This record gives sequence, structure tokens and C-alpha cells, in this order.
Amino acid sequence: MASLKRRLLKYKIWFKELFRFCPIRTSRIDRENLFLICGHRGSPVNEPENTIPSLERAVREGANSLEIDICLTKDKEVILWHDWNPDELVGFLRERGVEPEVTYKPDFPAPFSGYRNKTSELTLQEMRTHFKYLRKSDSTPVDAHIPTLKEFMIWLTDKPQIKYVFLDIKVPKSEKKLILTILNQLELLIKEFKPSVNFIIETFFPEVQAIAKSNYPDLTYSLDVEIPPGFIFSPKKHSTIKVATKNNNKVALILKPRQITIANWITFRRLIKYDVRKRKSFNKKNPESKIDFLIGCTINDKHEMECLIKSGINGIQTDYPRRLKNLANQYNLKTQ
Repeated sequence: MASLKRRLLKYKIWFKELFRFCPIRTSRIDRENLFLICGHRGSPVNEPENTIPSLERAVREGANSLEIDICLTKDKEVILWHDWNPDELVGFLRERGVEPEVTYKPDFPAPFSGYRNKTSELTLQEMRTHFKYLRKSDSTPVDAHIPTLKEFMIWLTDKPQIKYVFLDIKVPKSEKKLILTILNQLELLIKEFKPSVNFIIETFFPEVQAIAKSNYPDLTYSLDVEIPPGFIFSPKKHSTIKVATKNNNKVALILKPRQITIANWITFRRLIKYDVRKRKSFNKKNPESKIDFLIGCTINDKHEMECLIKSGINGIQTDYPRRLKNLANQYNLKTQ
């Protein structure tokens, strides 16, 4: 009977929250700590994702941090590219232009061409020759150079306004050991170029993170959390702060669920509210192992950004850095 009562209470709360877009008091805004305005793949609304022009545009729009996707080629070149395997579901949908907001879509080689393979099975030259970007509106090809991590690092050297760079490592758990090749190159490039930024190693896979941490324990890590589809009556079960504390990570990052999660925004907003409190409580009890940032992504709607800021979130990854920068200024957030 007690179990049934708890379940009914969860349902009642869910239905009540369904009609409340943002019941948050402004007093929860965190103005003491650095707020991350993170250009998600740069500024992909204006330029092809993960390209130097896209990153440059994000900086001009006020980003103080960047998120880039990282893959590895057969000849051990670390590249800025999103889709490790073009035939996975996400790649399949992106190729068809289903991904919202962004202006461009990837153009993969045709099936049976011999080049529609995982990045780890192709050389850098093959990637640059056969993988392109198209404008979504009319499928017009665009001239977009796939940069290497070294080229990115060279570009980054005179960008003091960029404080953090999220490296979204696309290495799948089936090829988890390749993370070491990527991090070895990152270490060498940091020694060579001495960038002033902090790098955050971001992955979905605990297996990939475990190998990375065992060999590079001094790097900063984030294990991404994705809310599952369906009805989520108790969002706190998917707390990214719990994941961060369990893995001793300094950054907690959670993705806004897709439409297949019923009431996806309300579920996400409720979870952020819970995690803001969870982070504050954890940091107070554990000052020696604090969680530096609670990050939400990918948030593009102005009103949703504003609600998360009021909730006390510490940073947002977005395709619209200028929009987020304007809100950060409006709420007097610390961005430098």
C-alpha cells in the first residue's frame, strides 16, 4: 500500500509539473562561479560544425568555452569529426538532415563505395576526400576543411577568452583502447603549444573513461548522461551529479532528452533543479573533491536557457552562443 501511495504521488507531481514551464526563483542564480557559454561544435547554425570557421564564429559570438567532437583515423590522425561510424543510427539521421537547428549536414560516401567506413578504418586523406558537408536547405556542397587536433591547437593558441574545451571523444567501447592514442597526442600537443585552456575529456562510455583515467588520471573527465525515452516520473534516478560523484569526475554533464521522452523539457528542468541542490550539498561536504560544473546540453531555446540559469546551472552547450551570451550578460553571470 505504501509503495502504491508513493507511485501515485509521483504521478501527481508529474502531471502538476507538466503545466509549469519554469517555476524557479531568480535567487538560485550562481553568480559566484564561472559560467560556461559553450559553443556546441562551434556555431553550427552559421558554419559547418567542428570546423575552424565555426569555432571562430563562436568566439566572436561570446563563447568562453567550446565543445568539439573527436575521432581517430587509420593513420592515427586525431580529427574534429562527429560520426565515428556513418552507419550508426545517429549518423544515418544526421545524413538525412533530421538534426534540428544546424544549417549543414554531413555527406557520407555511398554504400559499397569502399569508403563508407568507420573513421578508424580510413586515412586522413580518405576522410578529407570522401566525407563532406552539405547545406541542409538545398543539399549544396560546401567547402569545409576537416581539421586535425593539431590544427585546432594552433588556432587555439591566441584565444585567451576560451577557458575550457570539451573534447567529446567518439571512440566506441568496442575500440576503447584507441582513446590512449588520442590522449597521447593531446598530451604531446599541450606540451608543444602550451594552451591556456583546460581540457575536459567527455565520453558516453564508462569503459572508455576507465581506460583513459587509468593512464591519464590528471585530466578532467565527464561521463555524459542521457535520459531514456518514455515517461520519467522520477527524474532524479538519472542524476548526472550522482554519476560524477561515483566516478570522481569534476564535471557533470547531461543531455536534454529528445521528443521520445514524454514531456522532455519538464523532465530535464526537474532533473537540473535536483542536481543543482545535489551538487551544492556534495561540494559543501567534500570541498577537496568538488564538482566544478553542472552542464546542460544542447540547449537552444532562449526561454529554456533562461530557466536553467535561474535554476543555478553552471554552463550550457548551445548551437547559439550569442543568444546565451546575451542572457549571461542580462543576469550578470561571471563569464571571464
